[in-house]
Amino acid sequence: MHFILAALAVGFFAYGSYATPPPIHAEPVHFGGQFPVYDLGAIQGEPNATLPLPGSSKVHALDVPGEFPATLLLCPTTSCISCFGFDLSTTPHNQCLNSGLNFVSVIINQPANVGLPFGVFAGPPGCASFDQIPSVNTCFNINGATFTDYALA
Repeated sequence: MHFILAALAVGFFAYGSYATPPPIHAEPVHFGGQFPVYDLGAIQGEPNATLPLPGSSKVHALDVPGEFPATLLLCPTTSCISCFGFDLSTTPHNQCLNSGLNFVSVIINQPANVGLPFGVFAGPPGCASFDQIPSVNTCFNINGATFTDYALA
């Protein structure tokens, strides 16, 4: 049984450990001072996934228009001052994506501010570990590391 699970895990990571990300915006996006800034992992934000309505098992975000547009902004500067964006509506799920950038801060820009029905994660090179971006419209600095990878799940 353990052999089967190990084989499935190896097959999953070998099949799609690094995927090509969707196109990056050619020009940097500047948001300096527009969003609150925290250290990634230092606070427990609201989850990306909008919680079900009381008494319902349905994800509330699916009932609210405006889930998209949502853009993952990866920033080579702290405090999300200058960033490059990835459209989350076209980004594949359950794959480690190499952004082609070294980034030290990250934000999910979502004008509707309703959250997402999936998690968005960022991590260092190699797809070995990830930190979840805990909320939309909040900038998170990555202290002590430079990240290159991201994933949706």
